[in-house]
Amino acid sequence: MSLRWKLKWVVKAVTPPILLLLVKVISIKLGLRRPDEQPEHPPPAPEPDADAEWEFVPEGWARTATDASVKGWDVEAVAAAYREKWPRFLRAIDGARPLGVYHEVAAGDEVEGEDAAAHNLVLSFAYVAALAAHGKERLTFLDWGGGLGHYGAIARAILPVEVDYHCREVAQTVAAARETGAAGRFVSDDSWADRTYDLVLASGSLQYAEDWCAQLTDLSRVCSGYLYVTRLPYARSAPSFHILQRAYRYGYETEYVGWVVNREELLDCAAKLGFVLERELVLDAWLSAPGAPEDPIGHRGFLFSVGGAGGEVAA
Repeated sequence: MSLRWKLKWVVKAVTPPILLLLVKVISIKLGLRRPDEQPEHPPPAPEPDADAEWEFVPEGWARTATDASVKGWDVEAVAAAYREKWPRFLRAIDGARPLGVYHEVAAGDEVEGEDAAAHNLVLSFAYVAALAAHGKERLTFLDWGGGLGHYGAIARAILPVEVDYHCREVAQTVAAARETGAAGRFVSDDSWADRTYDLVLASGSLQYAEDWCAQLTDLSRVCSGYLYVTRLPYARSAPSFHILQRAYRYGYETEYVGWVVNREELLDCAAKLGFVLERELVLDAWLSAPGAPEDPIGHRGFLFSVGGAGGEVAA
């Protein structure tokens, strides 16, 4: 090790970094030192994680036409996952067990009743169902996007009245519901609109309508009591925007685009349809879609009625 190198090392070790930077800049300006060479091509910016479950989708529904992985909900893998978990779900809500049950667990996980967030979700629904059934011997109930009838089974487990359950779903899920013998009427066409219902539920489903306000309008036409929109990703300040979910960990083998609905836009749409907000319900459900106008993104429930008393919507 040369004496010159040793002296250089000692000076560098005891000199504050800011002074070293200043000396370097002055040396370059005086022509005593050449600037550090820059790479010919700067390194590319890191790409988004292709395997992330959630993604902000600025292009919205146009993504469905350009990405073959975005298959939506009407796929056999979703129906198969529902079929496989259905018996375990029914066992989990049987008897006096706690209702912390969430049927959309990751593939291979148990369907249990000890999840506190699921307990809040289910008991929030129980509150809504009890209001809708008050003073009745029979509750007519439409579940928009209700899977194999999970909320129908919960309603029968908690209510002391007859539950007349109707579910509108995609074709392959309807076929699975009929195969399992799930109680209720399951349809994949518009025949659900042939009557009115004491309770209309859209849980984790309104956000998948390309025009969610138009879908809310259709649901309002058959509502004679309460309308409950829940498990809805919502934005407090940003206008409504789109996200994509890769649902592989649930065994669904699909991806789908959905809305994060601005809270005020939802309330404005509902008010124009004649609905009154009866209760807003807090859910412990969060997701993160990096780059989204709001992140993290929460979920919420909104209970509406007409005239503040579950009155019938005018045609």
